[in-house]
Amino acid sequence: MMKAYEIPVSAPVLKMLRRDFGYSRHINISRWVFTKAMGNPQEWNRYLNDPKPSMVPITVVCRYASPGRLYTTARLMEYTFQRKMELYVEASVDLGGPAQEAINKFMDKYDLSEDDLSMETAYKRWQRYKAKEQERNLIPLW
Repeated sequence: MMKAYEIPVSAPVLKMLRRDFGYSRHINISRWVFTKAMGNPQEWNRYLNDPKPSMVPITVVCRYASPGRLYTTARLMEYTFQRKMELYVEASVDLGGPAQEAINKFMDKYDLSEDDLSMETAYKRWQRYKAKEQERNLIPLW
């Protein structure tokens, strides 16, 4: 028997789901997708039961999902959006374009407004990603 669960996600994630995955009313998830739940139960309950005002609910349909698995699924969707943005900007910068312009194009691609994701936030996320990538390229000398 399939059950429907609502999980909160950010507005940019909802737009990504609509554009890239054809989300309209619900997403079917098989039990094979679920992994071990990350975090702790207080964090899961706070995220699922008291979402931020900017979050929007989406419907997930599956046989059974614990709060931990629903939380993990929502965070995975957030991570997927973040990773798409980072890779898009990285590819544009590698081709010689400025990061700010790449972020603008990415926001246009997903029809994101300043209310959905501020330009400053997106640029800071890009800077953090770039700093992490530079750290990975360092060879430890021990």
